[in-house]
Amino acid sequence: MRNKFKMMTVAITIFMMITALAGCGTSSKSVKGESFDGGNIEVFVPEGWKAFHGPDTFDDYEEGYDPNIVNIGKGVELEVELFSKPMVNIHYSGDKSLIMPTKEIYEDGKDLEDIKTGDYTWKGFTGLSIGYPIAILFTEFDDKQIQVSITLENGDSKISLEDEDVLAILEGIKIK
Repeated sequence: MRNKFKMMTVAITIFMMITALAGCGTSSKSVKGESFDGGNIEVFVPEGWKAFHGPDTFDDYEEGYDPNIVNIGKGVELEVELFSKPMVNIHYSGDKSLIMPTKEIYEDGKDLEDIKTGDYTWKGFTGLSIGYPIAILFTEFDDKQIQVSITLENGDSKISLEDEDVLAILEGIKIK
């Protein structure tokens, strides 16, 4: 009887370990939200965040917005609130080349370990921009590039690169 109990205990322990390990991957799959069509890119927007098209600064696009840029703010309703809350700016190179980001132009720039989400491996760094903590991430493929600027702290709100929402956004970037 004692041996059966020990074997049962070992079996349950192994089952629990396997179940726990299965959940150790990117946990962003459990984040609820919806897809936002930015034009040339599609992005995942978690609940509690809101996405906006990027501005067409030089009137280059007939859509009236830049189809290669999406801004996502946490806890915002209006686009102007992006500048007072944590936000994620996603910029796809499209047919143009982007300038490779460099930590030297930011105060206290520090390299990050690569971040793997979905189809992408992100390289990057953290630093301060006008006193605000930021993270700059980028990935390259097929002579194209995606750059992501993340304002980690703004106003009384903070996010981090480990947040499920942030990881879900990075994983949910799709090029059309």
